[in-house]
Amino acid sequence: MKYIFLNLKRFDVPVELGGVNRLAPVNEWAKTIVEGTQEGLKKYDPAKVEFVQFFPEAHILNAVAALCEASPVKVGCQSLYRADTAVGGNFGAFTSNRPASIAKAMGCGGVLIGHCEERNDKAGVLAEAGVVD
Repeated sequence: MKYIFLNLKRFDVPVELGGVNRLAPVNEWAKTIVEGTQEGLKKYDPAKVEFVQFFPEAHILNAVAALCEASPVKVGCQSLYRADTAVGGNFGAFTSNRPASIAKAMGCGGVLIGHCEERNDKAGVLAEAGVVD
């Protein structure tokens, strides 16, 4: 199995604000990327290759909404909080990182955890939430 990961970290910032986004208005950016790539990726055998596009949190729902039926693209988020939520429990403050169960509920099929200490810290909660195997 081959894995193709596209980390779209901060590529949404428009040129006029110092970024590189010439693709689409910010509110349509994720939709434009998903719609512009998923049809072309259908030519690959899904048993041999997996595609995950990792979006900043603000764009996850638009990216998921743009997925077509039988899309070869999975949408991923770029980080998680180390503890997950629990029914009836205190789910704590997740100011900049969402819990794994929420990432899954938003439609994420993967998570990019960039630094080894984050991967080690969060591997158990990812598996428990069913975000990763």
